[in-house]
Amino acid sequence: MSQQQNQSAELDVLSTIQQELKAPKSKFNKFGNFHYRSLEDILEGVKPYLAQHGASLVLTDEVQEIGSVVVLTAKAVFTDATGKQIVVTAHAGVDINKKGMDVAQTFGASSSYARKYALNGLFLIDDTQDADTDAYQQQTGAQGQNNQQSRGQNQQNANGQNNQRGNYQQNQNTSQQQNQLVQKSMGQRFQDALVSISKANKPATLEKALSTFNGTNFYAGIRKACQARADQQGWELPMPSQVQNQQNNQMHH
Repeated sequence: MSQQQNQSAELDVLSTIQQELKAPKSKFNKFGNFHYRSLEDILEGVKPYLAQHGASLVLTDEVQEIGSVVVLTAKAVFTDATGKQIVVTAHAGVDINKKGMDVAQTFGASSSYARKYALNGLFLIDDTQDADTDAYQQQTGAQGQNNQQSRGQNQQNANGQNNQRGNYQQNQNTSQQQNQLVQKSMGQRFQDALVSISKANKPATLEKALSTFNGTNFYAGIRKACQARADQQGWELPMPSQVQNQQNNQMHH
C-alpha cells in the first residue's frame, strides 16, 4: 500500500501545485492604473514547488507564418519525478512592423505573452479580470499611446496654422486609418481568436472560431490552436458549422 500511495502522490504533483500556487500581481501599469502578474511572477512562484516535488518545467517557442501573419507558439512542458509529462501550448501574433520597437522586441513581447498564457493553462491561473495585463500589451501599449498623442498634437498645430490644410490632412488621415483597419481587421481578429481559444471553457468556442475562419488563410492556425485546446480539455474537436451544413445539403441531394 505504501508503494501505491507514493505512486499516487507522484501523479498528483501537478494537481497539488495548481491548488497551492500563488502568483501575486506585483507589476503596475501606470497607463491603465492597474496591477498585473507577469511571466516572471508565475515562474518565481512555481520554482519552489518544482524543487519540492522533484519536477521540472521547460518553456520553448516555435514561429510560423500563416497567411500574412507571423504566429509564435509557446510550449510549456511539465515533467514530474516519474517522468510523466504534461504539455500545454499557447499562441500569439507577432507584429514585426510595430512602430517604436525593433524585431527582437516584438518577438520578445509575443514570447512573453504566449508563454504566460501557456503557464496560465498549465497551472489553472485565471487572468480574465486583468484588463490586457499580459506582457505583450504592457510592452506595446505605452509606445502606441505616445505615438497617438504625438500625432494628435501635431495635427492640432497644423490646424491652428492653416484650417483648410488641416481639414484636408485630417480627412486624408481618416481615409488612411479606415483602409488600415480593413486590411488589419482579419489579422487582429485572428490574434484575438487565439487568446479566446487558449482560455476556452466549452467546445462551442472552438466551433465558432473554426466557422469564422473557415475558408481563410488563417484557418490552419486556428485549427491547430483548437486541436491543442481540445486535447488539453479532453474534448472532441468540433467541425465548423459551415462544413456541417454543406455535408448535410449533399446528403439531402
